[in-house]
This record gives sequence, C-alpha cells and structure tokens, in this order.
Amino acid sequence: MAAAKKKPESGNYTEAATELESILDEIENGSADIDVLGEKVERAAALIRQCRETLAGTELRVKKVVDELSAAGGDASDDGDSDEE
Repeated sequence: MAAAKKKPESGNYTEAATELESILDEIENGSADIDVLGEKVERAAALIRQCRETLAGTELRVKKVVDELSAAGGDASDDGDSDEE
C-alpha cells in the first residue's frame, strides 16, 4: 500500500478533515490493511493536530477582528439590519 499522501502541514482544513474522515471510515469498518494500520493512525493523529491548529489560528484571527471593531466603537454583535442611517 502507498505511504502517507502528504505532510500534515500541506493542504487546507477541508482537505485535512476529508482525509481524516476517510481514514477513520477505513478503521471503523475494518477495511484498513493491518500492515498499514499504524501508519494510518499516525496520519490521523497528525491531521487532527493540523485541524486543531487551524481552528485555533482562525479563532484568534476572528477574535482580533471583533476586538478591533469593538475598539473602533462598532458593535460586533450588530447584524446589519438596523433601521438607523
């Protein structure tokens, strides 16, 4: 069977999550070859770390934008449907 597709840092969150889901499906339904099961588990762990790091980074960026809007006097919870002009 082929080695791991790519390093965990490559690709984006969606690609990592999709690959992780595929690996988990193989493991859960028993179709993972026992000879590469360890590699698949290691790859899944790397993908989980990548997804967590991506989520944490995104959370920080969103918080920064919200904080900047709040500091500028904007209401970050405003949905833009105000009747005021």
